[in-house]
Amino acid sequence: MVPMAPPLEKIGNNTWRIPQTYRKDMRVPVIVYASEKLLEKMKTDRTLEQAVNVSTLPGIVKQMTVLPDAHEGYGFPIGGVAAMDATEGVISPGGVGYDINCLPAGTNVLTSLGYRLPIERFKANEEVVCVNQKRSVPAGIIFVIKKGRDRLLRIRTKSQFFLTATPDHPVLTPNGMKAMEQIRPGERVALFPFEGVEYEDPGDCLLLDEKDVPEHVKSELKKRGLLPIKLDSPKLPYLARLLGYFTGDGAFNGKTTLFYGSVEGLEEIRRDIERLGYKPSKIHTRRRQNIINGRKFIGAENSVRVNSRSFTELLRRLGAPDGKKTDAEFFVPRWILLAPRWIKRLYLAGLFGAELNKPQTVNGYNFQVPQLTLNKRPDLEDNGRMFLEQIAELLRELGVETTKIVSAPEGRCIRLRLLISERPQNLIRLWGRIGYEYNPQRRRLALAAVVWLRLKQSVIDLRIRAQEAAIAMAADGTTISEISEVLANEFVNTRYLERSVYEGREDTPRVPKNFPRFEGWVELHLDGDIVWDEVESVEEAGEVNDVYDLTVANPGHSFIAEGVVVSNCGVRLMVTNLTVNDVRPRIVELVNTVFRNVPAGLGSRRKDFVVTHSDLDRVALEGARYVIEKYGLGWSEDFKKMEEEGRYPSYKAGNIPDPDPSIVSREAKARGESQIGTLGSGNHFLEIQRVDKIYDPRAAKAMGITQEGQITVLIHCGSRGYGHQICSDFLRIMERAVAKYNLRLPDRELACTPASSPEATQYLKAFGCAVNFAFANRQAISHWVRQSFEQVFKRSADDMGMQIVYDVCHNIVKLEKHKVDGSDVDVFVHRKGATRSFPAGHPLIPQVYREIGQPVLIPGSMGTASWVLLGNEKAMTLSFGSTAHGAGREMSRSGAKRRYRGDQVLRELESRGIYVKGDSMETVVEEVDAAYKSVDEVVEVSHQVGIGTKVARLVPIGVVKG
Repeated sequence: MVPMAPPLEKIGNNTWRIPQTYRKDMRVPVIVYASEKLLEKMKTDRTLEQAVNVSTLPGIVKQMTVLPDAHEGYGFPIGGVAAMDATEGVISPGGVGYDINCLPAGTNVLTSLGYRLPIERFKANEEVVCVNQKRSVPAGIIFVIKKGRDRLLRIRTKSQFFLTATPDHPVLTPNGMKAMEQIRPGERVALFPFEGVEYEDPGDCLLLDEKDVPEHVKSELKKRGLLPIKLDSPKLPYLARLLGYFTGDGAFNGKTTLFYGSVEGLEEIRRDIERLGYKPSKIHTRRRQNIINGRKFIGAENSVRVNSRSFTELLRRLGAPDGKKTDAEFFVPRWILLAPRWIKRLYLAGLFGAELNKPQTVNGYNFQVPQLTLNKRPDLEDNGRMFLEQIAELLRELGVETTKIVSAPEGRCIRLRLLISERPQNLIRLWGRIGYEYNPQRRRLALAAVVWLRLKQSVIDLRIRAQEAAIAMAADGTTISEISEVLANEFVNTRYLERSVYEGREDTPRVPKNFPRFEGWVELHLDGDIVWDEVESVEEAGEVNDVYDLTVANPGHSFIAEGVVVSNCGVRLMVTNLTVNDVRPRIVELVNTVFRNVPAGLGSRRKDFVVTHSDLDRVALEGARYVIEKYGLGWSEDFKKMEEEGRYPSYKAGNIPDPDPSIVSREAKARGESQIGTLGSGNHFLEIQRVDKIYDPRAAKAMGITQEGQITVLIHCGSRGYGHQICSDFLRIMERAVAKYNLRLPDRELACTPASSPEATQYLKAFGCAVNFAFANRQAISHWVRQSFEQVFKRSADDMGMQIVYDVCHNIVKLEKHKVDGSDVDVFVHRKGATRSFPAGHPLIPQVYREIGQPVLIPGSMGTASWVLLGNEKAMTLSFGSTAHGAGREMSRSGAKRRYRGDQVLRELESRGIYVKGDSMETVVEEVDAAYKSVDEVVEVSHQVGIGTKVARLVPIGVVKG
């Protein structure tokens, strides 16, 4: 559906205004620079709506600027500029450049209370299961993000778990988070294979009221929100879980409540007790002597105490057994029997954490019968049997079958055992839907058992299919050797196929001898709370109109979707003294050489150049200069023609921090170590171009552009996975801080914090590292481009005049001084898909260009022109010294792939004299020039408005695509 466009007033040539009166929360007007044609394109998405939202941010000054290449982005429109007062404004990562990665509606996400919900039904402040450092922990949701139409991929693991998500959605692998489209069959991904149960509304049935508890505990319960208690009371799920565990391994001692268990499990109990508003004791450990089957054992007994009469009374009133369990008559509390299934599951899992035996096989392949054991005095045997029958009924409601209750004398007591069916599918439901609470060791084994059993079943299914196919092929006259050639694999050998044909089909074949035994398999695949499984396939899964993502308040930045653990850019121009006549005859060889020397594509890495941890930190501090001086990647004077001289930031005021690599996450550093000197993917590229037309000979000559037909090289890339990970890490920090600073935002994607806040300071420190990495990356690429030209033309780069023209960022936040209401003011300028366009004489542009103004580089789409413009004084007044950064996308990547084929795109470009070498046909199609607006029209608007003056037009003859 096309969004309703805000009212627009035409106030000049290619200039429009959305007045500040349009919405009460707007602090400044929105100024749009666009032709009528480009403006109509903006009206087809949320570009203008997002601009209005940005105009409401605290501290924004003068105007929100929308440039002619603008289109919808994350929070801010891409092609937007906003300046925030340095003392009263905010810093927003969404104002720099960031993409979200999403899951389709209907994707089940696991909550911390063991029920699952479709992702689209979640709201902020609900809790999900997050994996951090390979441990599962509860994490609150900060934001639920919804995004429009997108393409989907589906991965399937060997144990038949499926996840459908957008291609860029991160999935946890042994090497950290990895985008879906980077994952290949045979790679391992992290599973948390607990499905839980579906959520049901519990209703508001009253369980406890003031009249139900003694007078002396009423006030204590009321102040903790524990009176009255209804089925939908927020704290009831924690009480259900604790009550189940207490029934197995808890006791009352006067006004004290005790829980016994492992240290790790008791920490989880302490956490839930604190949620209820009580202060539990520290974990106490003492050595105890036990006699089992006549043998003495000395072990450790761990316990936690709650010294509160009101807590003890509350558990009693909710149905906790009072006194020694063997001597007490108790049943499953009536309110548990009436509760929805997810609350029943909490009670059962708590009880099983205390009393159900652990998953363990008898021979490596078949599991022992799970059994719940209860000891009772002989006269209470019927009560014990009734309690176990109630448990069996709860299990049946959750799809788990029991077989029988058996009893036998045990000293002075009767031992009753509820036996649970050991059929594989039943065990998967038992351990995958109910599991163990407060017993991490058993919980982990149960998770591993679920994956192993599913893997075992998939192998059995494979053998059944092979058996059926072999019999059918033999009936058609196919020989055993031919059948084996088609059907034999790791788990199906020739002997099995031969027996299937000649001896008939088995009803349920067993797994072969080479199938791993459970206990050995666990050692290789269970890692903390996650289970590693191999990917069997990655497939296209069509498109969907709406996709979603969650942001959680935990450094692990993950959640469980369908059982799977899921989680700065710029441009540089170089000139040569070569002409198109020199290069075109060797363009294929040149492009192929550059492609070999400069790795491209999603996740691309260098094998020949990997920096150390300490050197990566130096790159983050010093930018391009460090890789020139330390590694010789370039010429000593290269940095003098870069924005900031290749090191961020150059202008500082107040307490603006320097980059600080110590706060960059290990994940970001791991992604960056081997990515210096690589292009990446998406719209990043390297083009060999010819000068098509010169519009300003004086300015062009100052930049080294001297004639039409001259060869130039344009490099468009950024800070790769290093910068993306930094943005991911700090976006979530910012999102959590929104509530802390009581910021009212019209769009959650505009997460921000005051510029003076600790969070903003930390973000700027890390952001500076990403900017400097990007400068260093483009510098390294330039070095290998020079080498490529040398290899092809057998001349030195110096002899070929391969000088840098300029290097400029177009996704950046910078502290700059601008005139606002007649006064010079320090502001944080957020340029998201926007290029700085400073005039002659400005102190922040390189000395060599002070006389003419700053070069502005505007890359086009693949196969179309790129432009060199010149910054001017008018831009300082109209757009905070900014202009467009490119053509601006108007067709989605998935839309491009629906309309075009890779071979057609390549043939069409070749017919225009453009040779393209891409990492994949997919990215070539995604970046087809028809997916973008006309860069010539974008530049024409910039030129006419006066925010960038034409200098030269460049057209490609060779392209390297990621």
